[in-house]
Amino acid sequence: MVKTQIFIIKKIKSEENFSPTTMYDDYAVNELLFHWQTQNSARPDLGKGLSYIKHKEQNKRILLFVREKAKNEYGNSLGYVFIGEGELKDYRGSKPMSINWELQEPMPHYLWKDAAKLSIG
Repeated sequence: MVKTQIFIIKKIKSEENFSPTTMYDDYAVNELLFHWQTQNSARPDLGKGLSYIKHKEQNKRILLFVREKAKNEYGNSLGYVFIGEGELKDYRGSKPMSINWELQEPMPHYLWKDAAKLSIG
């Protein structure tokens, strides 16, 4: 049995489409490291938060897909891009948890450049 969890991540979030409690801070740290925030209920000692921490022990794969925003300047929906399989590098906090996923291969340059730009404002 293959255990896989897919994360669908939108990097730019607007207040009109997201509540203040779902404006997660998701961004590329570098070509091999992606920072992701969990749901507001996740904590490291039980439930989903603990399953993220123990994903390797549970033989669970974490696959990350990202898109910059929902629609382009013409109103067309944008697709998600697979940036790779992630392995837990570190985490901190609770409700939400901040997790750094280490990618097995570098993100494509055009995605890394855009993601890094977003992380610094």
